[in-house]
Amino acid sequence: MRVVASALALSIGLAASSPACAQSTIAVARAFVFADLSLDAAEAAAIAASPDLAGADARVAQSRAALVAARAGIVPALVSSYTQAPQGNPPGPNIVSRQLTTGLQLTVGDFVAHAPAVREAAFTLAATEADRGAALATERKKVVGLYYDALKARAVASARRDALALATSQYHAAQLRARAGDAPQLDVLRADVAVAKATADLELATAADTNATEALRSETAAGDTALIATTESRFTAPESPLTDPAIAVARARAMRPELRATKLAIDAARAATRSTRAAGFPILTVSGGYLVGTDGGVPVNAPSINAQFTLPLSGANRYRIAIAAAKVTEVQAKAIGVDRQIALDVAASARTLGASERAALATTRARQSADAERRALELGYRNGASSSLELESARASYAQTVLDELAARYDVEKARATLAIEVGS
Repeated sequence: MRVVASALALSIGLAASSPACAQSTIAVARAFVFADLSLDAAEAAAIAASPDLAGADARVAQSRAALVAARAGIVPALVSSYTQAPQGNPPGPNIVSRQLTTGLQLTVGDFVAHAPAVREAAFTLAATEADRGAALATERKKVVGLYYDALKARAVASARRDALALATSQYHAAQLRARAGDAPQLDVLRADVAVAKATADLELATAADTNATEALRSETAAGDTALIATTESRFTAPESPLTDPAIAVARARAMRPELRATKLAIDAARAATRSTRAAGFPILTVSGGYLVGTDGGVPVNAPSINAQFTLPLSGANRYRIAIAAAKVTEVQAKAIGVDRQIALDVAASARTLGASERAALATTRARQSADAERRALELGYRNGASSSLELESARASYAQTVLDELAARYDVEKARATLAIEVGS
């Protein structure tokens, strides 16, 4: 398998036809992604390995179990009691009374609080599911950043490697020209400085490439070979409406799980307030069944009923209601804050996407202009009209514009993917 190190291919060729100058030809045309790990696959792998999402899944499971328990709260309880007590029977032996009662028991307060409790549990479950969706969006944005950062670092490292090869070739050419008397020794020294700088740049770029690759590998638990090869891909142009902050924010408000979570949290807090009010009602427990036994030596077989009334004398429930009402206010304030933050983040992402696209176009124009300047100075140098210092400066400027264009292309893709997640896609 051919390993392609760069994300935007740099093809560098040396023209041997001109002994006076080592001429470079650099074309920036193709886009690459990892051959064995697409962005979608990277997101799926990171989601499967994320501890934050595992915790969110656990909270959803807890809320789901709490909802089942709340729904079961209306089911009557099966009660059974057995009583054995001696009774006097002078002057004969004591008579033993035995009673077995079996039946059903229901607390009226539980019945009153059942509907609010179920609603609270249902809203809580929906809120935790929405929170899980928010955690999912956060993980996806993280992976998008790591994925394109790794590709960009790979592209920069490849460009630095090519630049070092070109600088080395130019250094050898300068030595040949100096020995032939066609150029001063100063050109050799300048070429040597260029090689040293290109070597240092390559060392830093290689380290950055390794760090970015390992960060992506750690997040996705990718195999050792998944991030080696790259393959050509066509980047899609950003959807123009998404670069309008107002349109992006409106779409996010309709789709973002965090906003749904805050609305559901408000409903849950209101249901909790109703449950708290219901808990302050007098407690009436009613049980009924059938009694079988003996009483005073006489067999007893008859239905039985027992009612117990409890009137709380403490006023503590008033404060519990006040706490629940304050919780509603707190959740409402949080919802306003979340809405504001989402509006700011989405609008910023939309503006970043538009700016990144315009910046990418500008870097392309800059590369084309720098290429034209470089070629002109190479021609002038061969004809003695340009100095080696001017030529080296033009080549360095051109190499930087190539790197700028590489970075800009991936910044556009990163911004586009991030905004898509920001609006809830």
